Amino acid sequence: MQRSKQRSRRALPQLLFLLCFFFSVSAHAQRLVFAHYMLANQDAIADTPSGEPNIASYQREIQKAQSIGIDGFALNAGGWSKEPRYIRRASEMFEAAYRLHSNFKLMFSADMCCSNDAADVLDMLRRFANNPRYASLYFQHDGRFVLTTFAGDNKGPQFWQQLRSNLEHGTAPSLLTAPNALSYVAGVPISAPIRIFLVPSFFWGGELPAAGDIASGLGPYRHILDGAFYWGIAGAPGLGHAPDQLPSSAAYATTLHAAHKLYMAPICFQFWGANAGRYYEYSGFQGMRELWLQAIQTTHPEWVEIITWNDFIEGTYVSPIDDPAKYPGANDLGASVAPADTQHLFHSHRGATDLLPYFITWYKTGRQPTLHNDTLFWAYRTVLSPEPSPAHGAPIKLFGPIANSLYITANLVAPADLTVTVGATTMTLALPAGSNDVQLPLTPGPAPRFTLTRNHVTLTQSTADDPITATAPYPNLYNSTGSMHD
Repeated sequence: MQRSKQRSRRALPQLLFLLCFFFSVSAHAQRLVFAHYMLANQDAIADTPSGEPNIASYQREIQKAQSIGIDGFALNAGGWSKEPRYIRRASEMFEAAYRLHSNFKLMFSADMCCSNDAADVLDMLRRFANNPRYASLYFQHDGRFVLTTFAGDNKGPQFWQQLRSNLEHGTAPSLLTAPNALSYVAGVPISAPIRIFLVPSFFWGGELPAAGDIASGLGPYRHILDGAFYWGIAGAPGLGHAPDQLPSSAAYATTLHAAHKLYMAPICFQFWGANAGRYYEYSGFQGMRELWLQAIQTTHPEWVEIITWNDFIEGTYVSPIDDPAKYPGANDLGASVAPADTQHLFHSHRGATDLLPYFITWYKTGRQPTLHNDTLFWAYRTVLSPEPSPAHGAPIKLFGPIANSLYITANLVAPADLTVTVGATTMTLALPAGSNDVQLPLTPGPAPRFTLTRNHVTLTQSTADDPITATAPYPNLYNSTGSMHD
């Protein structure tokens, strides 16, 4: 009996270690990655009478997002009852997910910037979360349907408390029909009680808030919200001083976790508020790396949201679409700096799409991924001058380390040599193993060319999509990106 007790005591530390390990793995497994999806945009397919081509297009986008590790879309509804196209497109998105049966998660991001009111938000939740066909597709956390927002803090705590109460008690019933939506959701929605998990993106303290701003903003909402999402894209990540948004994200995480609230952190590739005349330099993929590493190593958010999958006007898209202007009527490009049908203004961001799995895997597992092949990613602006011509508006406000540079991220299993031709100049760089960022001078000329070699053996080579010019008829700060691998 004594020997048995001794063996038990010796086994206890091992058991505790295993339990800690499994809990750690479980905690990392719960980390989720969402992408903000603008229902105003539809990739390559404009609205069709049957909706079938649109459903098929949404299926392709879901499959692409899921293949790189994205768990779901937060559907930005910039309108609802006053713009019923949003209801129709939401129904097609839910139908696409329903037909795939791939456990892809959908939730609403109620955009409170413009026409939506409380009745709209109630309707969008009830129309899908209470729908027999689609309820299981709507993302739930702890058995509650998740609702996030863009803005809405100007509505005040009472607005959100009443909205939550109406959802959870089935009061203020929704009476709207949606005859243009798919038949499954076209009728008056069921107003049965819905328990929600509310994670809004409020602008407490503006775009670059300090800890005190967030704490004072959270105070009146502490009993209403379950968490918060920081819409932290208007900054230069890792700059070390304003407008670096990393301190604000850290302040959000600290404040929310101290209050036992969930934190959803932002991830962004680039941000050009073309319709607001401001540009923030992310230095290729370096800014996105800074945001990911902070989430992985410091702030430990339960969820992250990639801003965005398909906001083309602001340049934040990580969708691999080639050029949204190529597809008439499919995408809302009316706020562009050029006519909506201007091609070659927007460029492919497939380089960002292809790089994301590396960081998503790292975030979800807590371990830096082992590289199994050599991959190169590039990003650059196709027009050197960031200033518009006098005929096209006021000068653009520029933030961060603006440079005419070709930005390269290399994920290499071993050291290799990279030869790059930009304009009339050819350069060869000795690159170390691992994941590293470099930048080279950018000059006018044909699309850059890349050749990766190791021990004088060519591993892979490619040419980027777009040439570089000194000026253009319209200002263009959208990145052109791509990738190649062995």
